[in-house]
Amino acid sequence: MRHKLKMLLATSAVLAGPAAAQDAGSLLQAADKAIGASAVNSVVYTGTGTLRYPGQSFDPNGDWPRVPLTAYSATIDYGSKSSKEEWAVDLSKKEARGGGLPVPRSTDFSSGNYAWNLNAQGQPNPQPGAAELRQFMITVSPYGFIKAALASGNATLEDRYFNRLDQTVKVIGFTTGKYRVTGEFDKDNLLDRVVTWFPNPVMGDMQIEIRYTDWKDVGGGAKFPFHIHAHQGDHPLNTGGRNWFDVRVSDAKVNVPNAGVAVPDNVRGAPAPQVRVASQKLADGVWFIGGGSHNSLAVEFKDYVTVIEGPLDDARSNAVIAETHKLIPNKPIRYLVNTHHHWDHLGGIRAFAAEGATIITDDRNRDFYRNEVLAPQPRTLSPDRLSQFPFAPTGPGTLALQTFTDRYTIGDGTRTIELYHVEGLNHADDMLVAYLPQSKVLVNADLYSPPPQGGNLQNVGENAVVLFNNVKRLKLDVAQHVPIHGNPGPEADFERIVGPVAAKAPRTGDGG
Repeated sequence: MRHKLKMLLATSAVLAGPAAAQDAGSLLQAADKAIGASAVNSVVYTGTGTLRYPGQSFDPNGDWPRVPLTAYSATIDYGSKSSKEEWAVDLSKKEARGGGLPVPRSTDFSSGNYAWNLNAQGQPNPQPGAAELRQFMITVSPYGFIKAALASGNATLEDRYFNRLDQTVKVIGFTTGKYRVTGEFDKDNLLDRVVTWFPNPVMGDMQIEIRYTDWKDVGGGAKFPFHIHAHQGDHPLNTGGRNWFDVRVSDAKVNVPNAGVAVPDNVRGAPAPQVRVASQKLADGVWFIGGGSHNSLAVEFKDYVTVIEGPLDDARSNAVIAETHKLIPNKPIRYLVNTHHHWDHLGGIRAFAAEGATIITDDRNRDFYRNEVLAPQPRTLSPDRLSQFPFAPTGPGTLALQTFTDRYTIGDGTRTIELYHVEGLNHADDMLVAYLPQSKVLVNADLYSPPPQGGNLQNVGENAVVLFNNVKRLKLDVAQHVPIHGNPGPEADFERIVGPVAAKAPRTGDGG
């Protein structure tokens, strides 16, 4: 068995010893000459292809759901470190299974430490959390890689033999800021593949891979790849693919004048994002913890507390934990209920694990959570609470993960939470709802967000219909619907709004 494991590892790649630093310089100079990177101040390219929704797969180990990219345009100005990206998608052809926000088109900008997009009225909307990744993508762009590697002063070169391909490629590696970046070059000194890592609340130091192929002359002594394909969130032992985007370039131009992007005043003056927590009591022993894009619930038992949903990231969940201890002092958080594996609902569970809580989720998530999310893999780029204060692998305090298939009950004789698997849903195959029978509260994620009491929804999605069918199947006596997105609402509105649509709809899931 040991011999077989060694052979399996050897099929991936065999590394020779690092070559001298001056060899890296020679290759970078040859690569610079091959594509004309140093002479390129800006690039504008357009194309079509496929866009994916990272973190929104139907099953935990599956590929990201895709949608046709009907129009794509990107502008990079290297002097000002700014970019503009415009895209449009055909939502009618979105992959049926999996999540993802139904945004038909978007225009995204970055410049230095600032990022923004345009709202529905065409006005700049600050996106401070997006600046780091967009700047990073400038660095790993075809010309950006060569420029950054030459400027780093620490580039090294290795020959890497791929056994499966029976091929040796030259690999440049360098560090820029806190990031480590590698690039593989073909026999013509063209950049073929970039592999790097970016911080992510779920995946830790998350691998990003970008492939540049089909290089063509674009004038001025420059070449540009007319096929760009990227992966985000791959794990070394995961074969799901996790494709990110694929663009077939139809036109590219370099040194386009006035390509730089100016930062709007409202973006430059936008306050730094802060975690806001606002809580309200829903029923005896039940608190709604909102204040942001995602909500949580704290439920008090005789000797402990259960929290439903630890969303987004460490910062959000640590704020929810602090608010829970304020609302319910002197009781430990024993359980964290996770509704499903989508990254915006999963990103904070490590904070609850560090708190000592047992994570409860659908059994379909067991391997993914054990081997990737809660595993002690590297988190050097953005250390979280669990990575800084890890548990021992054995003995008291070991991380606890509890999974179930159809239903599960948390209770102590004073209060009960019933967890049910949601059937017939295409949004995520591991979705659960939480029902509190004493208060007749039903908690859902991504299925139904109530309008203001007495109001209506513009569209009743199929997710809401699936929830309606499951409530009837399970014979739940619901008085109040509490969403992870939005505000609570009464059952009467749910029946009035969703009931007629459910009566006409076939019993299928939601691809949105």
